Amino acid sequence: MTHGSTPGVEDGPAPGGGARWSWRDHVPDLLAGVVGAGIGAAELSLRATWGYESTSAVFVALVAVSVVLARPLPGVALALVWSTGALHLATGDPVLLTELLLAYVAFAGARWGNRVVLALSGASIPAGVLVGGFAVLATGYSPGIVVVQGVRNLQDGLSLSLLAAVPVALLLLAAAWFGGLALRFAGNATVSRRQRELAERESARAQREAAQAHEIARLRDEQARMARDVHDVVGHSLAVILAQAESGQFLPDTDPAALKTTLATIAGTARSSLQDVQAVLSSTPVPPGRLQALVDSAGSTGFPVESRCGGTPRPLPPDLAAVAYRVLQEMLTNALKHGDRAVPLVVEQRWPEGVGEELELSVTNGIPLAPTAPRSGGRGLEGMRRRLEGVGGRLSTTGDGTRFTATARVPVRS
Repeated sequence: MTHGSTPGVEDGPAPGGGARWSWRDHVPDLLAGVVGAGIGAAELSLRATWGYESTSAVFVALVAVSVVLARPLPGVALALVWSTGALHLATGDPVLLTELLLAYVAFAGARWGNRVVLALSGASIPAGVLVGGFAVLATGYSPGIVVVQGVRNLQDGLSLSLLAAVPVALLLLAAAWFGGLALRFAGNATVSRRQRELAERESARAQREAAQAHEIARLRDEQARMARDVHDVVGHSLAVILAQAESGQFLPDTDPAALKTTLATIAGTARSSLQDVQAVLSSTPVPPGRLQALVDSAGSTGFPVESRCGGTPRPLPPDLAAVAYRVLQEMLTNALKHGDRAVPLVVEQRWPEGVGEELELSVTNGIPLAPTAPRSGGRGLEGMRRRLEGVGGRLSTTGDGTRFTATARVPVRS
């Protein structure tokens, strides 16, 4: 038997018929044991006053101990009850009225005993009554329950009276046992309900935590997406501005119009970059037709650009349009930063004819004799690859030592 309380569940029957108790639960049993011992002592004293042979105080002690142990140790209490009956038959001592308290042991066996004790306590009731009745008829054992001296006058009909008391004793013990069984089922139902409520609360808490984790993951993904988009926008615009500024150094001093054109291009690129950053932060979708605008902006840097377009361009869903735009933007940025200015950039758009096919975007640039090493830790190719894989696309690169080609394939769907 386990003592103590389970957090979150009030004391009550434990699975399997046991129970969990705190020390306060034993106070009623201790009081009942003390009261039972007092009643038994008073009964012994009364019998001695009336002139009957005194019954051993052992039976009073057995009753008291059985009552005290009935709740925490119902199996031990049941064993003491059988020991009491066997001792009566062995010694021939009469039964005390105080031993009626042993019905509480039958109640306790059904209420708090495990499955074995439950079965044994139930079987003990008819078995004990039959053993007692047999002892009266076969051995002439006289229980001798006497509290009123005039009962002696009924000795002539004692056997009949005792046999009539058999069903009374059976009903008394059975009522106590079934009462304990009813409370056992009610207690188990209460515990089951509380456990179900606790499980429901735990499930609700787990769902809330899962929802919170999902929201945190969504926000982190959104932050990562914004970071990639801002990186692409700023990187592309800075590459264009840098190319314009470098080309401006080689303009003749006698051509102020060309210098103004270069400065206007730089200002327009910076303005467009600010607008793109604002669009990223506000999650504004990429408008249609921006792919060619990217190619045109690369051509305004003084970098020779060859633009080729196959098939018929058409609007893409927002998610695919954003991926195609950002990937092409990053490919152009890398080409402007690391490409050979003496070799034209070749930008190709190959649009599919039907849904379910792929849009191919490729950028080819020359490789300078002394290439500029890319910065470590950049997002570059790996960032483009992750973007494309997120929508079912892919990225491939080829190079022969003089030219480098990056090709992105974006699935087209309606």
